[in-house]
Order: sequence, then structure tokens, then C-alpha cells
Amino acid sequence: MSLKNLVILILSLALSPTALFAQNEKQPEGAGPKSAAATRFSVDMLDKSVDPCNDFYMYACGKWKTQNPIPADRSSWGRFNELAERGEYISRDILEKAAVERAGRTANEQKIGDYYASCMDESAIEKLGAKPLLPDFEKIAALGSKKDLPREIVRLHREGADVLFGFSSSSDFKDASQMIAELDQGGLGLPDRDYYFKDDAKSVELREKYVAHVQKMFALLGDDPARAAAEAKVVMEIETGLAKGALDQTSRRDPQKIYHKLTNQELTALNKSFDWNAYFEGVGAPKFASLNVVEPEFVKQMQTVIESHSLDDWKVYLRWHVVLASVAVLPSAFVNENFEFFSKTLMGTKELRPRWKRCVTYADDDLGEAIGQIYVQQTFGAEGKERTLAMVNAIEKSLGEDIKSLPWMGEDTKKQALVKLAAISNRIGYPDKWRDYSTLKIVRGDAFGNSQRSNQHDLERRLNKIGKPLDKRDWPYPPMTVNASYNPNQNNITFPAGILQPPFYDNQADDAINFGGIGAVIGHELTHGFDDEGSQFDAEGNLRDWWTADDKKKFEERTACVRDQYGSFTAIDDLKLNGKLTLGENTADNGGMRVAYMALLSTLAGKEPAPIDGLTAKQRFFLGWANVWCQNRTEALSRMLVTLDPHSPAPARVNATISNMPEFREAYHCAANAPMVNQNACRVW
Repeated sequence: MSLKNLVILILSLALSPTALFAQNEKQPEGAGPKSAAATRFSVDMLDKSVDPCNDFYMYACGKWKTQNPIPADRSSWGRFNELAERGEYISRDILEKAAVERAGRTANEQKIGDYYASCMDESAIEKLGAKPLLPDFEKIAALGSKKDLPREIVRLHREGADVLFGFSSSSDFKDASQMIAELDQGGLGLPDRDYYFKDDAKSVELREKYVAHVQKMFALLGDDPARAAAEAKVVMEIETGLAKGALDQTSRRDPQKIYHKLTNQELTALNKSFDWNAYFEGVGAPKFASLNVVEPEFVKQMQTVIESHSLDDWKVYLRWHVVLASVAVLPSAFVNENFEFFSKTLMGTKELRPRWKRCVTYADDDLGEAIGQIYVQQTFGAEGKERTLAMVNAIEKSLGEDIKSLPWMGEDTKKQALVKLAAISNRIGYPDKWRDYSTLKIVRGDAFGNSQRSNQHDLERRLNKIGKPLDKRDWPYPPMTVNASYNPNQNNITFPAGILQPPFYDNQADDAINFGGIGAVIGHELTHGFDDEGSQFDAEGNLRDWWTADDKKKFEERTACVRDQYGSFTAIDDLKLNGKLTLGENTADNGGMRVAYMALLSTLAGKEPAPIDGLTAKQRFFLGWANVWCQNRTEALSRMLVTLDPHSPAPARVNATISNMPEFREAYHCAANAPMVNQNACRVW
């Protein structure tokens, strides 16, 4: 598992139950995951001591929050986690069966089984100690000058280390049908560039703890205290220098700010201290004449940092990032120390996860679609895909009707919006084309090598796309993932099998609960095509302005309402939400709820179903939405996600969204001045 993928996991904690780091420690199994029946909506979940018109989130989730404290080995716990944990147990069963050495194992069974068995072999990992790192350290020590850095970074990138910058492939923003090379900022140990510059007391303390952590890791490698302290200082200085050129998370949401198609000569002009041709050739990229340089200022800053530090400093920096990238398959002393900072300090996690859960996570990351083929056979199948597609079609129809009826949008822009909606492709359940792992070598007993070879295999897969047509059959994550997404550059939505289960979708529940749950999530992803980011891409996924000037102005006025509404929400203590960072997700929540509600009414066809447990269908619709967001978080994680997460915290996702809907006020008979009634309701879609 590469460091970059660990960072991706850290940024998606709102949807993922997976702790990033764990130690070699056996822990009790507990009672196991909740069954599907236990996660279904029930009227018994409601906290009837709370007036739904005063705080709908606590009315729907207060009792759940009390009954479901955060497990000691987690930094958050919610309905997503309950579902994902069930998937974890299914994956473990698949992996344990595949790990039994027997005749007749398929090639994929051999790979996933031997990978998992190697990860679970704690004694072998402990016995090796830090020896697997020595070849990397020897090559780093042998560097003769800074001119050798490009070739060394090639080797480390292929092994999965996030050093200096990132290099991969992506579809061209201006020609989405083609894949091009992409150069991005990277090389930081802390989760985001802002962590290096915030001057409040907590941020200063966090940087001090990070430096202390780096020092301890160098000490574990055998460096004496004085040397380890000096090395940690060097790491912080280099990373801070790189961070000066990096874009913040909010800016990275604007596609105009992360697309700069340059020729190779123009790239070289930005940074002449780095031999780009040597790097591109060495890393194995196909020849190309131009690439997307996500952040030119970062490339310029790279030159400043390279020139201002000695070769010995760079050897320290590279050595640190080798350890950071490899910690998952190192002995417990390294993993324990890593946990202390990245999980305990950063996210407030009290204890470490059992080893089997850690190994399931790594196997899912490195061999996810090989495991996913078996997972789908056991849990989903063609029938599940057909049911989900039917609901997607209903939501798309409602979104089309919503666009046609918008009072603020002109006819020319509406035509373009409807063309884009009709062009959205739907990827449901599992890929039509499974990923090929045939060239990936997995060796039983070699956890460290398996991890590095998996990283190399994945990098080669991504780089081989450069210069080729976009293949929309490639999925961003394996089918057991509890998540969903919209890709503006491909104009498609992805709903893996992992999320198409209770509490999101329940074939035993009424339409109201399902449309409020998975229906609103489907609407959310579709609406992403028309949020502040997605609205800048056309039907083919190209970055193109398809709006009239007047309509664009009205759109920005309406999204500003959403930005300001959520920006007034207190996330934790004295920290307000970043309304601009969360704008896209908030817009999608509001739009998704509205079109799902419209789809429910269309499905009911004017009939009013009999109340269930004293709740009308309209009331149950809103409970279906709130039900999926019940969650507890540590204070540390809440602080961290204010900077990193484009999603609002669960209470805002529920209360702010329903407060913009007069349909909620009507369903629950709220007074006009009730807290759950926004006096200046925001509406985009």
C-alpha cells in the first residue's frame, strides 16, 4: 500500500471505517459486525424527547449516538462504518479461504491468499526487523550529487514512496477522451500544506509533535539521539519549503486552478535543477510532448528547495519517506510509533485495530478487484444491479424535470444542462472489465516485497494509460467499497456493491425510506455534475463554459447562499466550517434530496400510503436521509477534517439540508420560525 493511498484513506474518513495504522497486537474479536437486519431503520431508533422541528439530526440520531459510542480503535463511528465492517468480515473470509495452500487455487486466489498470509505472518516481519529497508538506504547513501536525484526518485516512486512530487496519468480536462501525463504536488508528511503554516497554538503544538515523531522513527533505525533530532529538523525544513508552493484543499476544488497543460520544454523552464527527461524515461512513462502540471508554482518552489539544501539533507528526506511509505509492513515498534502520531495525535484514536483488519485493508487496496470478483458473487449479482439502475433512472428523470422548471435558468443553458444529464453514464455494483493482476508477482512470506511490487504494478498500470483513449470501464475503487462518486471529467457516477445494502438500500423497506437513503445519495452524485465544480465541465467531460453569462451569475448567487449558510456552522469548539471547501458537497446534498423527493412523489403517483409506525411516507423520507448520517467523531478528527474534508459534518448534512426544504416543514408541521426552517432558504437545484 502506497503512502498516497494512505492519505486518500485519511481524507475519506467520513465514509471509511478503516484506521490507517495499527500495531502487531492481538485484540479480542468482540461480537462481530451488525447484521443487515440490525442496521435497518426502525422507529425505535428515534429520540422522541427531541422536537424534530428543533433539531432533526438529534431526533433521528440522538439515541443511535448514545447507543453506539466510538470503538476504542476508531476515530469515528457511523452508519457507513457499520456497513463497511460487514464487508470487512466478508473480505476476511474470502482471504482466509484463499490463503489455504491447496491444489486448484486460481491465479487470483493464489495472489490474494498469499498476500494476506504474508501480511498476517507477524513473526516473520518481526524477525526481519528493518533489514528490508537496507537496499533503499544503501542506494540513497550512494548518491554522488543532486543531479542523481531524478533517477533515485524514479526508484522510490515505483516502490510507492511519496517523495518530492507525484506523477501519474489523468484524462485531459480539455479533451476528456484522451489520457495525458500529470505532474502534481507531493512529498509532504503531514496531511495538508496548511498544517505547516497555521499559527494557532494547536497547530504549532502539532508541528512540534510531528518533528518529535520523525525523530523517534530515525532513532528506531539506530541513529543516535543528536543525529535523529537533526534529521527530524531537516525533514521539517524541506517539507515546509515544498508546502510553500502547494495549493490548499479549497483551491484544488477549482478545475481552472489545477489544469495547466505545458510542453516538456515549458516544464523544464519552470525548474531547471531537476532532469525531467531522465525522470520520465526512468519511471517508464510512454513518450509524450505535453502534460498537465497541476501546480506550476509548486514546480518552481521545488527548484528553490532543491538548491537551498545540501545533498546530505536530501538523503535524510528520502530516507524518512522510505520509512513512512513502508511502515505498514515493518515491525511493531515502527507501527506503534506511527500510530501514536498519525492516529492517536492527529485523529484521537485510542487503541489500535486488530492485525487482520489492517491486512484486509491493505489487500483491498493492492488487490481489490481480485477480491471484489468473489465478493460480488457472494453479495450482489445481476439482480441487485437491475434494481439499482431502476432507481437511478427515476432520479435522473426527476433531475431533468427539476432543470426544466428552474425559474432562474434561461432556456439556452437548460438545453445544455439536459444534454449533460442525458450523457451521464451509470456504473453500478461492479466493473464490466476486471483489473488484470497477471503480471503482479506475490510471494508468500514476503510482505514487504509484495507491498512494493503492488505499488510498482499499480504505477505501471496508470502510466501505461498515457497517450491512450480514456477507458471508462476503469473503476476508482473495488466493489466492496462503501462509497459513491461522480467524475466530472468522465461525466459518470459510480455506485459499488458495498453501499447498496441497509441502511442505504433495503429491499424490505418502503419506498420512502429507500428514496430518502440511497435515492438521495444517487441524487447527490448526479447533482455533482451541476455543482460549483462539476458545472464547469460539459456533457463529454471537457472543461468548457456552457452557461450564458446571466445564468452563470444567478448560479453563483445561489451557491453563495449555500456557502454562507454552511460557513456559519460550528464544526468543533471555535472552528467554523469552510463553506467554500464544502460547497460542492453541500450543493449536492440539497439537490440530491430535492430530486429524490420528487422521484418519490412520482413513484407514489398521487397516492398517500398508510402511515407506518405512526409516520407518513413524507416523514419517513426525511428519516431515511438522516438515518444514514448518524455518526460520532473524536474532537481531534473533527478538527482535522475542517481543513481536509469537502464534506460537512453529519449534523450539518442533515439539519442544514432539510431546513432549506419547505417540504420538510410541511411534513413535520413545523412553525414558520422553528430552528429547522431556514428563513432565507437556499436553493440551487
